[in-house]
Parts: sequence; structure tokens; C-alpha cells
Amino acid sequence: MGEEQVGRGRRKKATIYDLADATGFSSGTVSRVLNNRSNVAAETRDIILKAAREMNLQPQLSARLKQVAVVADASSGDRMEGYASTLISHLAYALSKKSFAVSFPEDPQKQLSTQFVDAIVAVSCGPQLQPLLQEFEKQLPVVYLDKFDCAPEQHAVVSDHYQAGVLAAEHFIARGKTKLAFYSKRSLPHAERLRGYRDAMESAGVKVDDYRLLMEESDSLMAAVTRIVRNGADALYVPGSSFQAMEVLHLLSYVMGVRVPEDISVIGGENAVVSKFMSPPLTTIAEPLEEMASAVASLLEDLMQGQAPEQRTITLPVELIERNSVFGD
Repeated sequence: MGEEQVGRGRRKKATIYDLADATGFSSGTVSRVLNNRSNVAAETRDIILKAAREMNLQPQLSARLKQVAVVADASSGDRMEGYASTLISHLAYALSKKSFAVSFPEDPQKQLSTQFVDAIVAVSCGPQLQPLLQEFEKQLPVVYLDKFDCAPEQHAVVSDHYQAGVLAAEHFIARGKTKLAFYSKRSLPHAERLRGYRDAMESAGVKVDDYRLLMEESDSLMAAVTRIVRNGADALYVPGSSFQAMEVLHLLSYVMGVRVPEDISVIGGENAVVSKFMSPPLTTIAEPLEEMASAVASLLEDLMQGQAPEQRTITLPVELIERNSVFGD
């Protein structure tokens, strides 16, 4: 519909003027829609985008930057703080260095279908967002962060969560800890960390006590920490890069009267803003968030250029940062 016969066997590419004629809107309105400007009615945007896809029309590369939408599940508790917000900041910088234009849809379910995007980065995606992203995978590059249940055709950049669990357990065991505990909310990334934690314990001949290894559905942090302490734990790993380890330290020290690290040692996920200022300064496992963001930007650049990556899932190593929350540090 948007291409016109020129000569023998050649077709002229559709332009925004062709799209304007086809939809009945002005070329200025069409241009604003194709460049993701916000001052266009949703119904108008839908009509223009539908026609643009039918005409296989995209603006010339010289006329606009490639558009990358960075999305996070609305139910993610750390979109505004912690792991997700820090990673999103690194992504914005890494993508802009590659001359991508970056958008952050507040409601991906509604907004992605009304924007003209060239690629999507999913920082987190729950059951509601996943089907929508799978539909977009048929049309454009989609890269996931820390997704551990990727289908063979999906692309992801992850930090080595299994290694994180191994490092935490080995650090405790090297300092004489024998009653290791684990606490997190139930999720695939945390399950991967717990797998490494258990394997390291078993390899070292340390007893694995399932009463001290908790992945909870509920929000009752107090109940979980109380159970861990009552079961005699002398070491506790609270993974992730959120503020949960800070909450655990507060409960142990100021609510339960348990001394850290004298009575129980604690390793948490690194939060560069607060971990070193906690009392005591927290020993952590740090994810390479800046390197992950750079890897995502490079992967998207290759995918947009039609290059097949050597591997669909890129795994980057984590690092243990020693401070003062493990007895013997």
C-alpha cells in the first residue's frame, strides 16, 4: 500500500507524505508519532502506527535516533530504588553512548503498543508483561536482564547468580561458620543463588538444613528472621541489591537484640549508596550492573544491524566485597 511502482521491478520507498495521504493526517502529525512525541491523541497514534507498519515505513536513520524502550514490571518493588533503579540509570547512559534514544514507559502494557520503538530492554518482567514482550520478539530485538528461564530464541544479559551463592557460602565456611542460613523472596534469580549456596555447602561437607534456607512468598520478614535465629544459624545470606539486607540488620540488632557479626554473620547484596555506611558495614556480593548495561547496549547494536550474537545469554561474574558484617573479616 505504501510503495509505488517505479520503472521495471523497482519500488519507491514510502515516505511520511504517503503515510499522511493514506491516513488523512498532516505530515507534521505523522512525524510526531514516528518520533514518539507525546502531544498526539492515542487514537490518532494507533491509526498512524498501524498504517506505518503495513507500509513498512520507518524514518530514515539520519532523521531520527533508534528508539529503545526500557521497561520494568510495575509490581517490581525496586523500580524507584535499589537494583532496578541503579541498573536503569546505567542502561540510560550505556544506550545513549551508542546514540540510542531511550524511553521509560511507566505503564508498558498500555504504552508500548502506542510507541514506535526499535528495541526493548526488560529489566524485570512478571507474568502480566511477559506475553506482551513475547509478541514484540516477533518484530524487533528484545533483551532481558537477569532472566533465568529464557527460551532458546530469547536474548539475555545476566550476572552469575549461581556464583554469588557459592561465594557467599565459601566466605562463611572459610571463617568457621557451620550453620548457614539463607533468606529471600521467592523468584528464579534467588533460586539460582540458593542453588549455588547449597552446592558450596555440600561440597565443603557442611550440613544443609532446609529449616534455615527460606524462600518466602509472604512479606513477613520478621517471622522469617526469627525462625532462622531460633534454628541456631551463625551465618545468613540475604541476596539481591535491594534494601532487604538493611532491614534484616535492623531487625537483628535493634528488635531482636542479636549482635552482628558476633552472634550471627550477614552477607547481603551490594547497594553502593548504603552498604558501606550500615552498622556494621555490610559484606556484600556485588553484581556488575555497569558492565551488564554496556553488554546490553552492544548486544542491541549487533541485533539491530542484523548480526547474530555468538551466544544468546551473556553471563558476567559477580564480586564479593569484604567489610565488617562477617565475624573474622
